[in-house]
Amino acid sequence: MIYGVSGFGSTIPRSHEETAHRVFRCAWDERTDLEIKMKNAITIGAIAAISGSAFAGVLTELASTSFENGFVGDQYVDTGDASMDHGLVNNAGQSWVNFVNDGVEVGFSAYYRNTRGDVGLTDGDFVGFTNFTGEVGSFTDGVQGYEMQDADGLMGLQFDTIGSTSYQNITMDVFIQETGWESDDSIRIWAVVDGGLEIDLLNTIGSDIDDLVIEGSWLDLTADLSGMTEATLFVELDSNSGSESIYIDNIVWNGAIPTPGAASLLAFGGLVASRRRRA
Repeated sequence: MIYGVSGFGSTIPRSHEETAHRVFRCAWDERTDLEIKMKNAITIGAIAAISGSAFAGVLTELASTSFENGFVGDQYVDTGDASMDHGLVNNAGQSWVNFVNDGVEVGFSAYYRNTRGDVGLTDGDFVGFTNFTGEVGSFTDGVQGYEMQDADGLMGLQFDTIGSTSYQNITMDVFIQETGWESDDSIRIWAVVDGGLEIDLLNTIGSDIDDLVIEGSWLDLTADLSGMTEATLFVELDSNSGSESIYIDNIVWNGAIPTPGAASLLAFGGLVASRRRRA
């Protein structure tokens, strides 16, 4: 009598039944093992992708200012010597040009540079904290901003240095008045990072501002600070006309923090991989 195992295209004698079963079981085990490995790879890959995305983090505000907490007053008159470079000071009853960090908004200091041999800000100019919206329509965050104009030289701001181990970027809004800028007028906004490297958000030096199509509307500026540990923001305007003005608002220093649970996901992924290998 002949006994057999079907499924191989013929009937196999009983004397070879054990061998056939072993071949069949081996082929099935190899297939099953391959499927498990593929599922493991997909599972671990998905966990890694989720965790990687989580560890990229979400933006979190490290510091900011929208110029809401400063005083808006009369036209500013510099009492310093226009022939000399010097820091500017707040004057009683006049719009503040400087601000000390109050725990809510970042502090900054204003300065003047004699680049034109002119009267500077000693003749009185609309600079500093402002709520005037006749040019901009409205501010991008709150009801106040900061204005620079007609410095008859260079007016600048230096913001407090902000340190972080999770830097992502600096963002800010700037409005440049639409007017007839001269070729020697310039606007520069930049960050000095990690003690020396300069990263521009806007730099018109060497260009005619009128040719850059940046006037008459709010511009959203960004500087990538990934991997940096500290940044000092500067804003400078060199001009000599009352119609040559810029407004700044809504400055934010951003960092990134891991999404909660990302570390657990990565740990779980490692555990899955370990268990699969032992299996």
